Amino acid sequence: MEHQVRIDAPEDHPLPIEILELQRLIDSCPAPHRAILSAASRNIVKCHRRRLHILNLFQDALSDLRHHIQHLTFDLEATRRERDALRKLLYGEGDNDLAHG
Repeated sequence: MEHQVRIDAPEDHPLPIEILELQRLIDSCPAPHRAILSAASRNIVKCHRRRLHILNLFQDALSDLRHHIQHLTFDLEATRRERDALRKLLYGEGDNDLAHG
């Protein structure tokens, strides 16, 4: 099974360039505006990190689902092989329409 590259934990993941540029522009604003815009910028960063966390949870759940599907497919194929082997024992080697019904 091939694993996709997973995004790092939100705290360790660097912020997008657009957010860094926004923070740089906010830092160059006059103090009264900077205070208001800085609060908004912090909220944006919190939302970004929360979305990254949700994305990581989703990727983990999807990976688990793929893993479970592989196991279920293997179990289904094994069950079919066992069924076919038991049919051969019960009905013999020849094709019998009743055996496959």
